[in-house]
Amino acid sequence: MENIKSRALLYNSKAFWLMVKKTKKTKTPTKTALRKKADSVFSTFIRLRDSDKTWTVKCPLCWAKMHRKQSQNMHFIKRSCWYYRYDETNCHAGCYRCNVILNWNYIIYTRWMQKNYWIETVDHMIKESKKLHKERDKKDYQEIINKYSTKIIQLAAKLTT
Repeated sequence: MENIKSRALLYNSKAFWLMVKKTKKTKTPTKTALRKKADSVFSTFIRLRDSDKTWTVKCPLCWAKMHRKQSQNMHFIKRSCWYYRYDETNCHAGCYRCNVILNWNYIIYTRWMQKNYWIETVDHMIKESKKLHKERDKKDYQEIINKYSTKIIQLAAKLTT
């Protein structure tokens, strides 16, 4: 009985609770947060990949030159198609005008893709994009973030030397 009373006194004392550290639970990132991070990392990779040593990007559709930070990651097959969202063949750095204002200049972009990646590849991409593909899960997004983060480091080192 005495042991129970002493425990009760101990738990009710302020000193006891000040000594006990409350551990904060680490929050696991949500799927949406991981997707946003993967989009950002992949976009940075594409803009770095398409830039030269002076960090200049040339739009493949209108040939406008801009700094890589002013360029945008253009998707030939729209981002809503999960299968091609993070495909390096599907994405290129381009200008705001071609990507947004001209709605990615689809006819010229298609011809450019056919010239650079063969007609069969482009036809296959368009055919595959019509199929229903499952959205990626957290593990997939984390793998994309890790893969392209290391590629960014390698590309940045290559461009700065």
